[in-house]
Amino acid sequence: MTKSLKSRKHDFVQEAIYDAAIDLFVRQGFQETTVEEVAKAAGVSRRSFFRYFTTKDHLLGHTIVRLGDVLVSAVAASPAESSANEVVHDAVTAGIRFATSHPRTHQIIEITAHNLSARQAHRSRMVEVEILLSEAFAARTRNETKEDVKPRMLAILTLMLVDLSLMRWFKDEFEDCSTASEFVFAQLSRVVCEPNDSNALVAAKTRKLEPSVAKS
Repeated sequence: MTKSLKSRKHDFVQEAIYDAAIDLFVRQGFQETTVEEVAKAAGVSRRSFFRYFTTKDHLLGHTIVRLGDVLVSAVAASPAESSANEVVHDAVTAGIRFATSHPRTHQIIEITAHNLSARQAHRSRMVEVEILLSEAFAARTRNETKEDVKPRMLAILTLMLVDLSLMRWFKDEFEDCSTASEFVFAQLSRVVCEPNDSNALVAAKTRKLEPSVAKS
């Protein structure tokens, strides 16, 4: 559906404010930059700023919502016969493809990597995305809702894998984010499926205790 002129204008101004803000955050710092400075750099009034973003935190979390839309669409588009692991993989792949194609991603990671307040602001809308993603996973079955453990677990796992992949890519540990993503998936399989020494020790102790528990 073609957007109306009003909708296109809204998106244009919103992006202008967002771009101006990210440039200032990079130069001055997130906490050091005021709403007034962002509005002035974007060529809008302070009042206009609040028509598009409620706070600086809301502004920095803007791309999180977009990422959420991409992830939800990827979950819905994954073939019906796909396993949970395959659906998560499809969603993560779509998520990092979106993130790495966005011109501001590297700057956003840089801003949030060195400032706790900025990191919290960027993730301020993550709960909203998690809920929508849980709904998308739950919709693939007939007997689960967004409140059930499995859909929520898959939503959280998907978001975590996207975040870890992007951070590995940002640190230049891999040539591209797809390779970073495959590494993260491989590490997940190792951590979940291969017991380490401490896990083996706990299991051994548990087995030793079982006979005495049974006798009692």
